[in-house]
Amino acid sequence: MNTAERMAELDRRRAILAALMVAPAYMMPVRALREQLSLVGYNTSLDRLSTDCAWLAEQGLADWTGIVATLTDRGSDVVMGRAQVPGVKRPEPGEG
Repeated sequence: MNTAERMAELDRRRAILAALMVAPAYMMPVRALREQLSLVGYNTSLDRLSTDCAWLAEQGLADWTGIVATLTDRGSDVVMGRAQVPGVKRPEPGEG
């Protein structure tokens, strides 16, 4: 994976958490999540998105059923910039 791909991966994972942060009940089906990501420039396959959601779940940032992703408290802390996790882009100043 080259540097640009890695940076896109870090930002895409943060975009997933950010989409969940504003979703009703902090949860979203994977197909709706894919639509939200496309609005911010990430046209992602369901396979790639499922892999990212599974990775976020392994880190304790989201719960993942294979169909629905739900933000955890730790995921909320990361997207707001209160905590850092290697593999997820930190918010820019003023974003959190």
